[in-house]
Amino acid sequence: MPNIRIISGKIGGRNLKTSDNKNLRPTPAKMREQLFSWLRPAIDDLICLDLFAGSGALGLEALSNGAKNVTFVEQNQDIYNCLKKNCLELNLLEEVKLHRQSAENYIRRVKDIKFDLIFLDPPYNKDYINTLLPKIIEKFVKNGAYIFIEMNSYDEEVYHEDMKLLKEASSGDSTGRLYQIKNENSD
Repeated sequence: MPNIRIISGKIGGRNLKTSDNKNLRPTPAKMREQLFSWLRPAIDDLICLDLFAGSGALGLEALSNGAKNVTFVEQNQDIYNCLKKNCLELNLLEEVKLHRQSAENYIRRVKDIKFDLIFLDPPYNKDYINTLLPKIIEKFVKNGAYIFIEMNSYDEEVYHEDMKLLKEASSGDSTGRLYQIKNENSD
């Protein structure tokens, strides 16, 4: 079982166990470090959503750096079990909500919750971002919320009229972009 290290914050240095699932593609450490250096001034007490959670590295890094809580959504049973075990071993079950379901089902079924920070890191070989992003923005974001989208470096940048690109970083074949929502109707 491979390990992923939490980079900074209150659980910095701790290792996450991960599933051997070939579909699991954790966000590179270099990119996570860059992302949280960007977010550090704003992350305290944010309410976060980690769709396609996988190892949970993004959401757990957010908690480690001061986020209030994180909702994880992961469909794969083995990956979900590993994520749940990591949350238990890190003593974070009080600060997380775990959902074993597809991102599409979560988006369709959940109502009346808004997030300050959303991590969107779907499988590269599907068109989840273009399909789900308008629904995510419509249902789940507050004005001023952040959305971090990780995608294949060869894919075109995502565009939505309510999103402003703040920062961008690449590592290997992954590119991560941090956007902020600017929409008066989001609250």
